[in-house]
Amino acid sequence: MNQRIKIFLIGLMSWFILFLGWQWWKSYPLVRWEPPLSPQNRSEKIDSILHQSLLTYRIPGIVLGVVENEKLTILKSVGFADLTSKDSLRVNTPFPLASISKLVTALTASAYFQEHGISLQTSIPEVLPREKKLGTADWEGITLRDLLDHTSGLKDLRNWKQLLIQTEQKQLSQLLSQLPKPDRNLKKPHYADLNYDLLGFVLESHSGKSFPELAQEYLLKPAGMTSSTFNSSLDPVAHTTLKGYEPTFLWKRLEEKKTKFERIPSPSSGLISTGADLGNALIHFSRWEMGMLFSNLENLSQGRIKPSGFQEIELGGYSFLGHFGEQGAYNGLFFFSQELDKGIFVLTNGRDIEDHRQKIAEAVISELISN
Repeated sequence: MNQRIKIFLIGLMSWFILFLGWQWWKSYPLVRWEPPLSPQNRSEKIDSILHQSLLTYRIPGIVLGVVENEKLTILKSVGFADLTSKDSLRVNTPFPLASISKLVTALTASAYFQEHGISLQTSIPEVLPREKKLGTADWEGITLRDLLDHTSGLKDLRNWKQLLIQTEQKQLSQLLSQLPKPDRNLKKPHYADLNYDLLGFVLESHSGKSFPELAQEYLLKPAGMTSSTFNSSLDPVAHTTLKGYEPTFLWKRLEEKKTKFERIPSPSSGLISTGADLGNALIHFSRWEMGMLFSNLENLSQGRIKPSGFQEIELGGYSFLGHFGEQGAYNGLFFFSQELDKGIFVLTNGRDIEDHRQKIAEAVISELISN
């Protein structure tokens, strides 16, 4: 064999061995919580699902909440918020909710525009004040509901373009300077965070208040989400000690995965909340026609089964409405079934490679239905 090839292969192998050693050194063993040997009651069976999920899906921690018949019947956490310090994950640990934030933004927009007599069918240029106009005819006919339904034609900037934006330009108030033209040829919904960030910008511009203030006033405080707020920094570390993790390349271990918010604040994905606060919110969803959210949900629905801003999944054979959230290694789901009269949220600080959010929720709901 050619001497140069030998040297190259030896170097490549040496690099790979060093890489594996480095990855082992900076990673952590899987979290192992022993489930009950023979779970007897419902609580023990739910615990068993959570404990087994930590190992099966290679995640450090889980927060679970369930509402049944307008009551919070389950609120618990297992695992760790930080694998270095071994701090436990708790139901009051601040948690980045990623795209679950869109539910809060949609309901805040619904409440604000209803109060001010503005239909969701109103075009965006009509709502924006003169000094904040979009400055192009491409936006004519694109409505507030188009933003809510992801039918505006907006597409998120590619990652490399995001890197070119300076930190001071990532303020929500500076959104127009990075806003691409909508693609009017898109006939189907195209999911994009920019729709909800622009919706937050429109709310700020029309009201003269910051988006976090509006969210507090119109939804978070009335819903009892007193520990929840939208991000004021690009780094989640500024808001929580919770760390996110992902499986290593080869070893069956976990390594930290860092992430950043795309905007300050981020109406599309910047809500920081807790399991306790989500439990309060889920109770309000469960009250439906009798609850404080009903008029806002009706405004978002306009006769449709699925309100604007909501996603739909099936759990245990029943339809659930809500939203998924995923940003880096912060993952979650928040869903409610009016038909079943049950709601559930699942939060994890492990990257969702195997769709573990929905699998955990499916296992929990199936267990509740069987009893």
